[in-house]
Amino acid sequence: MRCRSYLLVLVLALAACRSRNPQPALGVVVPLVPRSDRSSTEPSVAAADRPDAATFTLIRDRAAPAGALGVTFGQTVADVAALHRTANIPCHPSGEYLFCEAALTPLPVRVLVTYEFCGAALCSVAVDATRTDDEDILLREYDRLLEFTRGSLGAPISSARRIGPGCRGHLPLCLTSRQSQINARWSWPNGPQVELSVDQLEDDALQAQAAITWLSTERVHRPAPDPVRDAAVDTAATPRDAAALP
Repeated sequence: MRCRSYLLVLVLALAACRSRNPQPALGVVVPLVPRSDRSSTEPSVAAADRPDAATFTLIRDRAAPAGALGVTFGQTVADVAALHRTANIPCHPSGEYLFCEAALTPLPVRVLVTYEFCGAALCSVAVDATRTDDEDILLREYDRLLEFTRGSLGAPISSARRIGPGCRGHLPLCLTSRQSQINARWSWPNGPQVELSVDQLEDDALQAQAAITWLSTERVHRPAPDPVRDAAVDTAATPRDAAALP
């Protein structure tokens, strides 16, 4: 009888220990991620870390450019073509565009220039650097164009230089998926806009190129603020960009 009582006490003690440290029964799946049925009112870490688009600041301390690379917004096709003929730069008109094999102003990299005309007036100037899948070439040409553009326009209002993990060797694909982002922007209130970026090619998903586009006041399309695009300020460039603040 005394032995049975001792065994009963031992069984109850073991049961009490198990209740304080429960283990899953065999066959029960223990989730490795938090449950998805939490209240939707809980703040998201990603949302909390996302930059506020309200911090996007336009340039107010510098005069806006009247054109780019030796041409002026508002000039006609004939005006721009004549300037390039004088400089012995071949050009080819096509519809509302004029394609030239170089810019009137020397650039630090080899580019093709596209002039767009809205009606009869020049409204956009775009330069495209080397088409390549070589990440080193893309970054080198981007850096040279960034230095050139900073020299003429001052510090950008926003810049980003982010190469996502695992993107080495296939940067163009990561640019499209936003795993990588390389760009800089200059924009004036009710004025022109300039954007420098490295972008994947539309006709070849495995290649990209550095490019700059100058848009006239009339040509600027002002989309809704995009926190990723407009407020992704490179922390390394922040001290130099302070002059862009009003």
